[in-house]
Amino acid sequence: MSDTDALTAAATGMRVQAATLDVIAHNLANSSSAGFRARHEAFVSLGNELVSDIGVSSAQGPLHRTDVPTDVALFGQGYFAVATADGVRYTRDGRFAVDARGHLSDTRGNPVLGALGPARFPSGSRIDEQGRIFASGHVVDRLRVVAFDKPCTEGQDGLFVAPHGCTPRRAPARVRVGYLEDSGVDAVAEMTALVAAERAYEANEKSAARTDESLRRLVTDVPVVRS
Repeated sequence: MSDTDALTAAATGMRVQAATLDVIAHNLANSSSAGFRARHEAFVSLGNELVSDIGVSSAQGPLHRTDVPTDVALFGQGYFAVATADGVRYTRDGRFAVDARGHLSDTRGNPVLGALGPARFPSGSRIDEQGRIFASGHVVDRLRVVAFDKPCTEGQDGLFVAPHGCTPRRAPARVRVGYLEDSGVDAVAEMTALVAAERAYEANEKSAARTDESLRRLVTDVPVVRS
């Protein structure tokens, strides 16, 4: 391998490890965020370029009991749907509250969607495992819990965007009332990966420095010797 190839390889390695460190930092920052699922990064070679692809783990996070009637968790695959200024978005975070109009909203104030619009939640309502909202013994609405045939992409504020061209379908997940899904991040595994990524970055950095010094000598010292 020539010096220029070695320098290119070291620089590419540093970029890869820097991107990996960003993903790990994002995971660790959300290790206590309800409904968060760990991100992972893969790199695909396209010619001489490496293209990054960030995926989301499909592993179910542990559920913990809160006994709050508007805290809901999904057991199984699926997402809650919420209405935002940018359109319908999707989340696993079930920390809901009742707004002034008697509708459910998420922690950002976005309306949680039901069968036909913002989910109604009159005083004294309850939610069953199918996501149906009961008031005075009658079904008044049903949470919109959906799944897709392709992975969702992460948008702003940790909300997910529907895959392009995919129509949402009713999810098989069960709704657990009075529970929240904890973050799916394994903090110990992420810290181990962090140390490994930092060491790999440092190794590539040292390799780049050695190669740069070799090239410098080739440019400056060799002509002096020849003269």
